[in-house]
Amino acid sequence: MADTLMIVIGIAVLSLGTYLMRFGGAKLGNRLTFTERSQALLSDAATTLLFAVALVTTFYEGGHFSGIARVSGVAVAVFLTWRKVPLIVVILAAALVTALLRYAGIH
Repeated sequence: MADTLMIVIGIAVLSLGTYLMRFGGAKLGNRLTFTERSQALLSDAATTLLFAVALVTTFYEGGHFSGIARVSGVAVAVFLTWRKVPLIVVILAAALVTALLRYAGIH
């Protein structure tokens, strides 16, 4: 019961935080002006953060190496994305490669 309550509280806090961020962005967005260079730096910072998260989750799971199957699936996804394959095909191919390698006992 305590676990369920903690989950509900966590969802409520995240919901409130998301709402406040969106509300603040809408209110402050019209009042703040950024130079073109500042906008480019903010955009690059967001991209760098997302790339770092993707890189860490590719190679690590809970502090340990995630396995060659996941790394291979991500490599297939990167290759297909580079070849400009439609997103649904990229997702399905990466999932299929990862699943087949794990089924074959390669983790």
